[in-house]
Amino acid sequence: MREKYSEKRIVSCYEADANHNLRPTAMLDLMQEAAGRDASTLGFGYDDMISTNTAWVLSRIRVVFHNTPKWRDTVNLKTWHKGANRIFYLRDFLLESESGEKLVSATTSWLIIDLSSRRMVRNTYLAENFDNSEMGHAIEEPADKVSLPKGIEPEMVHTHKVVWSDIDTNGHVNNVKYAVWALDAIDFDIAKERVLKEMLINYDSEVMPGQEVDLYRVSTEENGSPVYYVVGKVAGKTSFSIKMTF
Repeated sequence: MREKYSEKRIVSCYEADANHNLRPTAMLDLMQEAAGRDASTLGFGYDDMISTNTAWVLSRIRVVFHNTPKWRDTVNLKTWHKGANRIFYLRDFLLESESGEKLVSATTSWLIIDLSSRRMVRNTYLAENFDNSEMGHAIEEPADKVSLPKGIEPEMVHTHKVVWSDIDTNGHVNNVKYAVWALDAIDFDIAKERVLKEMLINYDSEVMPGQEVDLYRVSTEENGSPVYYVVGKVAGKTSFSIKMTF
């Protein structure tokens, strides 16, 4: 059985927040980079995909923070491709301490798009020849759909105009930027005083340079924990939805 991709690193100051915790968005950055490196070793990384005018795009992410690492902590990030599930290609992540303690678990669902048409395409070879489900799960169930609570009207927070720093190598807003916008849209005191327990993200449609994203927020409580939903809309159409549990 193929071993999981693994990389050891130290949490940098630019990856930590004001409480010296690893930023949730920094975790997403680490996941994105590790996924690309592992995919390249398997033969379906960025360069392999671009040769067929295709690219990976994230559709859903679920991240569970068990014990968030701190600035200067040494951590080990593992990732592995789990194969296809319906239209999605699944990849899991596990962040551990030096002693092997589970710090963060994550599962992601990916799609492949044609870069010219921006439409989803199917890679039959990849779907049929890379079933690595025997490697186990960081989170067994694939990331779910974000469903806003009924009976609560979302409040408009502000409008973000997409700028140069939001755009990634595929020419659209980078997946991590949506989480940055969402965290900036919640109450400051919650973000400062509480640690994020879980984040669920759905990417519904691409956001492109120059577009304006209206950000809406719902604040509620589940099992005694503050929960925030943030939805981004472009011209009235939902582009992403995020649920954050603190």
